Amino acid sequence: MTQDMCSEKDKKVTKSPIVVTIVIPTYKRSDKLARCLNSVLGQTYDMIEVLIANDNHTDDDSDKMTESVLAGFVARDPRIRVVHTDGGVGGGAARNLACSQAKGDYLAFLDDDDEYLPDKISSQLAFMQVNGLDMCWQDVSWYGEDGKLVEHRRLDHCKDFSREGLLRAHLLTPIAPTSIYMLKRSLFEQTEGFGEVATGQDWWLMLRCIEAGARIGYMPEVHVRQYLHSGERLSIGANKIAGEKLRHEKVRSYYPQLSKKDVAFIEFRHNAVLAFACGRGGRRADAVKYAVRTFLSSPRLCFEQGVRYFTSGKRLP
Repeated sequence: MTQDMCSEKDKKVTKSPIVVTIVIPTYKRSDKLARCLNSVLGQTYDMIEVLIANDNHTDDDSDKMTESVLAGFVARDPRIRVVHTDGGVGGGAARNLACSQAKGDYLAFLDDDDEYLPDKISSQLAFMQVNGLDMCWQDVSWYGEDGKLVEHRRLDHCKDFSREGLLRAHLLTPIAPTSIYMLKRSLFEQTEGFGEVATGQDWWLMLRCIEAGARIGYMPEVHVRQYLHSGERLSIGANKIAGEKLRHEKVRSYYPQLSKKDVAFIEFRHNAVLAFACGRGGRRADAVKYAVRTFLSSPRLCFEQGVRYFTSGKRLP
């Protein structure tokens, strides 16, 4: 679709007062929140609403520090609103709460420790308008705490943008993370929104949008920086394992629609993800168990993907 679709630079889009709501869940990252918000307020497209879902517990020092950071931003920019969760509900539930209060025509997302490039909203919105899309995703780049590029990943594995083609692509290699999405609020409201799970909330949203029959496209550009850091993270250890198992249970329900080759790859990837997650979570016996299952599911894929991973330093697909 990307080759057949028009770049936002190829056609002029009639300007209209379209508001984009940017949803930012925050939890125990007050030290990184200012960078995130400055990147949002520095967008070249200024018709934005910024909804921050504060997921800290109100009796926690993290909440006090977060509110202190937010107070300065709210005071100087009326486009910012803060909503409070019950505390510790997780990224999926926090985003869903914020989206239920959004006023924008379109929704975009950012984690509190990441940042947008200045033209993130303007370029993605123009791309969607020119191509008549309900939703689109972009490529993603990861940076270390030192600001150096760790990996640039092209999410160009989808070649068929029909409902069936999108579904297959997403089941084989998840189209994520959240920050690369933009979608119409009307589409979000047709779905159950983000998965309210510890990790993988974005996978559930994309699946639900595909199942809703949305017109979804791919924009082969990077307009967001995601940072890998040593702070508190939900996406490792027990949370990652539980989230992956829940996701895989859903994936298996689609096996009758897939080829044996596709199923073999999914099983390989699932066991590899669990092996790494268990290893990072200190569960060595389980890590070995899933590593053996990874090899037995496909020795060929184990060799090919192992070489790719260890020679390039890239993450699992």
